[in-house]
This record gives sequence, C-alpha cells and structure tokens, in this order.
Amino acid sequence: MKLFILIPSLEKGGIERSMSRLSRGLLSEGWDVSIISEKSSDESISYFDERVELLSLGSSFIDQNSNILFSIFKNIIYYFKIRKYIKKHSPDVLLAVKNIPVSIVLKISLKNKFKLIIREAVDPKYSSITQRTLFSRFFVNNLKKFLYPKADNIIAISEGVKQSLVKNFRLDSLKIQTIYNPSADEKILSLAKEEVDLDLISDRPLIVSIGRLTKQKDHITLLKAFNEIHSNIDCNLYIIGEGSERRNLEQFIKDNNIGNKVKLLGYQNNPWKFLSKSNLFVLPSIWEGFGNVIVESMLIGIPVVSSDCPSGPREILNNGQSGKLFQVGDYKHLAKIIEDTILSDNSELINHAKLRSKDFTIEKITQEYQKVLTY
Repeated sequence: MKLFILIPSLEKGGIERSMSRLSRGLLSEGWDVSIISEKSSDESISYFDERVELLSLGSSFIDQNSNILFSIFKNIIYYFKIRKYIKKHSPDVLLAVKNIPVSIVLKISLKNKFKLIIREAVDPKYSSITQRTLFSRFFVNNLKKFLYPKADNIIAISEGVKQSLVKNFRLDSLKIQTIYNPSADEKILSLAKEEVDLDLISDRPLIVSIGRLTKQKDHITLLKAFNEIHSNIDCNLYIIGEGSERRNLEQFIKDNNIGNKVKLLGYQNNPWKFLSKSNLFVLPSIWEGFGNVIVESMLIGIPVVSSDCPSGPREILNNGQSGKLFQVGDYKHLAKIIEDTILSDNSELINHAKLRSKDFTIEKITQEYQKVLTY
C-alpha cells in the first residue's frame, strides 16, 4: 500500500525524527512511503531511509507568521500542488501531520479517493497560542471544529491530547486513537557512545536539558532551580538547543554569576552523547504534545525529572513510577528534586524507566499505526 505523509517543512526536530522512525517501520512491513514537504534541510533529509520518496512543494514567499489572509492564500497554493501529487501517484492513505485543513478539503474535493488520517500532536488549547491574533485563533479553531469530523480517523500522540480534542472539538472519542511516538529508537544507543569534547568533561555531576530555547520549553525555570542548588551541590548544567530565548537565558546566567557551571551548547547533531554522560535529564516545559526526549533518556538509562505539563510527561513516566514530576514553573520544588536525585541511588527508577521505554519501540508503534491505516 502507498502512504503519503504531509509535513509542511522538514526541520531538525521531533516531528521529523518521529516520522522518519515510523517510515522505517512501515517500509519494513512493505509499505511504499512518500513525504510531501515545503522545505527541508540536508540534515533532516538524512533522517529518512533512502527508499522514502521526498516530494517538494517548493519554498513559499509567504512567511509562516503572516496574517490570516496571507496564510489562506498560501494554503490555496499548497492545495493545488498536493492535489497534483495525489492525482499522479494515487496514494491509498494520506497521513496529515500538518496542513490538516488543506488535507481535509482535498479529501472532499477528490471524493474520497484516499483514506485521510489526521495526526494531532498538540493540545488544542496550546496550538492556538501560535496564532498571532485573536481573530486568527478563533478562525483556525472553528475551522478545525468543522473539518476534523470529516477525516477517516484521528491519531492523538497522547491520551491528554485525545481528551482535549474530544472536549474542544466535540469529536467522537471512538474516532480518535492514542498512539505514542516511536521514540525508543535503538540507533540512539550507539550514538550515545560517541565521545564528547574533553573540555566539556568534568568530575562534577551533570544535568542535561534538550529542547528549543523558547518560552514553551521554560528553561528559565530550570536555571532558577539550578541557581538554588549549585552552591550546595557542585554540579554542571548543559542546555542543548537553539531559539529566541537565548539572550534572556544568557542574561540570567550572567546576572547570577553561574556561567562557570552552565553552558548553552546550541543545536547539536547528536545530543544523546551528552545525555549519556549526564546524571540527570530535566524537561521543564509549560506544555508538550508528547516529550520524545523523555523516552530517549529512559532508553539510555538516565533518570528523568519533568514538569507535570499537559500532555505527555505524566503518561510516559507512568504517573511518576518511571521518573519524577514537578508542577510547571515551581523552581523551588524542581531544585529539591534535582538535589535529591543527584544524591540518591536511582537504580530502581532507571530499571522501571528502561522497562517502560519498551512501550515506545518502532516495532510496537508501527503495528499500532498499521491497524489505523488499514482499518
């Protein structure tokens, strides 16, 4: 069977890694997989198996932050380009990771010539935050309420996302399947063994956090927690990722004179080699759809501390059995958990986490996707 996966842009992030892993799993089951994307980087393309066909929509002259009218115009352009690919290649299934309204309109206009599966990765309460105006938030949310029921099936990447879809869009819960991301990729284990630059190696305990430097990821809470404990415990903190909040984080580090212990390492092709050398991974996000790097840490055998944010972390960590949770933004509680974890024997927690990570293997998640794709 032929599957099209629609991703507007192939950047260097969690969506691309998740879809590349899913593609590998489906290829091994005999699927013919193609990716439709607006733009890509050489590195993101390298994530994918060479058997995956990459179909380009071409770069758009309309910025993603343009107003709602320009966004509508952009989607009209994409509609005709994607329609052309569908008529030429005749896929059996279209998996819409983004550009969901365009996908639904395509299904309607082409009179059900393919099965449409929507994959929703973010709680609707938070996805609307990315819209720049109240009008665009209102427009997009109401468009989704109207269009989502017309899809054949919907995949939510966590139970929290599913419940929010049911509540906010009044969808039939039976039409939505919760399927987690295939984050427990065995390839990570070999990448984690790579050496780290000698000047980054220390005898001090190491805390690592991985994620874009944005307000959503809330690294400032982690820095506040670290500032509470670094005088009690001689440890280092490495934050891996790049983004718009870098300047604010650098200013906090400077103002609190912790630059000798905290490093902002920027984007790294292989963050897992740093993760494997750490004593603790911390995810301080305000919200997540899932939290791939939590599973990756569990697989490698690194203790996890995460904010109890919507929607994925509590589910992944089995209500705290496979990792520790703190309330969003509570840096004092986070500081205490970090201190306790560094000073404790975490072997039981690590064993729980490694066992739990088996629920997120490529093989297991591929089988769950196949049930929906072929239903």
